[in-house]
Amino acid sequence: MPLVPLNGIEINYRDEGRGEDLLLVHNLTSNITGFDRNFPELSRHYRTVAADLRGHGLTTHEENEAAAAGFYTFDNMVDDQLALLDKLGIERFYLFGQAFWGANVALHLFDRVPDRVKGLVISSTYMIINDDREKAYDALGEKAQQNFRRMHEQARTEGMMTVYQDRLASGQFWGPKVLGSPDILEAFAAAHRLTSPTAFVTIPQLSRERRAGIAAKLSDRGLPLMLLLGEDETPHERKLFIDEMRADYPGTHVLLLPGTGHYPTIENPADFNRALLDFYAGVARYGDTRADTENNSDTTPEEASA
Repeated sequence: MPLVPLNGIEINYRDEGRGEDLLLVHNLTSNITGFDRNFPELSRHYRTVAADLRGHGLTTHEENEAAAAGFYTFDNMVDDQLALLDKLGIERFYLFGQAFWGANVALHLFDRVPDRVKGLVISSTYMIINDDREKAYDALGEKAQQNFRRMHEQARTEGMMTVYQDRLASGQFWGPKVLGSPDILEAFAAAHRLTSPTAFVTIPQLSRERRAGIAAKLSDRGLPLMLLLGEDETPHERKLFIDEMRADYPGTHVLLLPGTGHYPTIENPADFNRALLDFYAGVARYGDTRADTENNSDTTPEEASA
């Protein structure tokens, strides 16, 4: 996996396959190894590219917390992605973003270059506000807030492996599939070791105004967009993610994947890979695939699973 100087930092990336271009963006406390179960299949059909985000994997980390707010921003991460795409000669592409960091980088990337994004899939999130008036994770409830406050302090004082151990105990976003799989836990432990503690505690800003602007552009462009959710996520989280994303963009498709929680790329790669391939193939064949806005958001797994 090459490491290249771009946009003032060094970026580690993976580039495999031939055909139309597909860009994958990973989540917080992950890196491109989180797509190890997806690259073999996706790269059979697409030229598939992914890069470690700032503060993750082998891409440059910023450990000075005073400087971090200006370093770990969605706009900076979009600049990184665009620099890599330009280096690789990629003009138009399909796009996937995983959870809060990955999905928001993907949505901000669309906002910056809407004519270059052919279709977008995001998983396990919506555009969660985080600014001086509202804080990320507030909507998930007091327990989640307490967990994150505790883990942020642990990251600052004891490092990311203490955070990993805490997540083993609290199960924050880790469902039975993760906690019951030694292979997944080993991969998550390795990813935590390569995550900057400062990146973990620095939640990028997203204002209500910026969210509204992205939502308006989605509607204006009619971008084919699908929200992937795990059947094992809590009903409250699933409903929250669906309601918020469809409030922003009524054309959002929703698909529930069986046997997975917050991390479909790892927990159920077979259905995840097929869901992406089918959706992007539909976009290529039919163009605008926006869902009927009258669709029931409470789709059952039996009706919606890949």
